Amino acid sequence: MAAVEFNPYSHAVHEDPYPYYQRLRAEAPVYYNAEHGFWLLSKWEDCFNAFRDFKTFSSINGPALESDQSASAGYPMFINMDPPDHTRIRKLLSGLMVPQRIAALEDYTRQKARSLIAPHLARGEMDLIQDFSAILPMDVISTMIHVPEADQAAVRTWADELIYREDGQFEISEANVNAYFKLAQYFDDLSRQLAEQPFDPGDMFSCVLQAEKDGKMTHDDVIGFGILLAVAGNETTTKLIGNMGYRLWQHPQQRQLLIDDPSRIADAVEETLRFDGSTQMIGRTVTKDIEIRGQKIAAGARVGLCIISASRDEERYENADVYDVCRGARDHMAFGVGIHACLGSALARLEVRVCFEELLKAIPDYDLDLSRSDRTHNPNVRGFTTLPM
Repeated sequence: MAAVEFNPYSHAVHEDPYPYYQRLRAEAPVYYNAEHGFWLLSKWEDCFNAFRDFKTFSSINGPALESDQSASAGYPMFINMDPPDHTRIRKLLSGLMVPQRIAALEDYTRQKARSLIAPHLARGEMDLIQDFSAILPMDVISTMIHVPEADQAAVRTWADELIYREDGQFEISEANVNAYFKLAQYFDDLSRQLAEQPFDPGDMFSCVLQAEKDGKMTHDDVIGFGILLAVAGNETTTKLIGNMGYRLWQHPQQRQLLIDDPSRIADAVEETLRFDGSTQMIGRTVTKDIEIRGQKIAAGARVGLCIISASRDEERYENADVYDVCRGARDHMAFGVGIHACLGSALARLEVRVCFEELLKAIPDYDLDLSRSDRTHNPNVRGFTTLPM
């Protein structure tokens, strides 16, 4: 058998990466891609250890695999920081994402989900992504950062364009860069407008702007915060809803379990995160020479932590390649681990749970038309851009 080859920039891989991941775990768990110059870890234990060892596996060059992305040259985002800068920004933001603040969004999220479904019921058809999941997370995030409804479609489009990759594209394209700066300009303008309003301790963006006034964040930090929420708080949840809709269609018996007992939906969200989560991998830069499973990785090398492969590691999960909505395992790494664990994980879980409580109640017996579907193309994010149902 030929040696395993893995190109995360190939559209064919994006269609179904899981057979590739299975071979990587079995044959090359510490894999080197000579063409693009990065390493990939695909086993649960290796990814977990790398997340915990943030001093060796630095975030300073951002989460993408591209070694020349110059993440630190743009607007600062704490996802691209190491301590102490990461600690400073995360401490400021963590209080804005506490459980009681997130729980308060449930009623709004539920009403929004119902309002998006209702217009399509008589016609009997909708696009799960374009008519539903692309709209809801952006709308919920917008209540927290004041993006007007009239601007939400443009912000979503820029977020999509920022992460899109042509087949085989490795370097950042002009379209990716243009989308980034459009988002930056938008949040620069928005933050200057909102800065004129009185401080509201219950408002997320107001608290961020107050931190800028107090000298705890720079204006560039504020712009980076807006970009990060527009992408991470929107794009990944949008794709996760589509992935869960697809997997429940693919496994009708599993869907029936949730229809019969909606209390299982929260566990089904966890299983979707494990089995087909929207975040595929996270990039790191190693700060010193290391050795993993006999492979020597030099200081400065780019390393991808393939968390979605780790979540199907046969040594960690029994029947790892079986989609089981009753499993409910929460030791997957869909939201990262350690100091970089996703601040928005509780919000994402709430949004997806509420979406499927409402979807399965309104249209339990849905069908999907894959012939008219399309996927996003990015090595970090996996999901559909269109999914007619």
